Amino acid sequence: MKLSYRGVAYEYEPCAIDTIEGEIGGKYRGGPWRFSYPRHIPVPQPALDLKYRGVAYSTYPKAQESAIAQLGNSRKVCPELAETHLANIRRRLEHRLQVAKNSGDQRLIRMLEAESKQLVRSR
Repeated sequence: MKLSYRGVAYEYEPCAIDTIEGEIGGKYRGGPWRFSYPRHIPVPQPALDLKYRGVAYSTYPKAQESAIAQLGNSRKVCPELAETHLANIRRRLEHRLQVAKNSGDQRLIRMLEAESKQLVRSR
């Protein structure tokens, strides 16, 4: 079927779906109609990360290969990236603490100080 959108012509070929006519029906604008159900709808299987006897595996092999490739790449830049990330977290935490002190919110100050202590312990 030839269609156009904003002056651009293109071919449209709708998917052919096998359907089963249902029992539900009626009349619409004088014409009969019946509800149709699809005969079969393929359901994509989820990618699961599983373990069997302590060995990890994935039900979707490409997802596993991609994760391994990303892990290998992250090891190369990890030290610099981790240090930059930690510095950004510290800087944001100090800013949030300063804003909380300026506003006088004691509860928020205590929470941010506890977060700061956790950040020091996690190093």
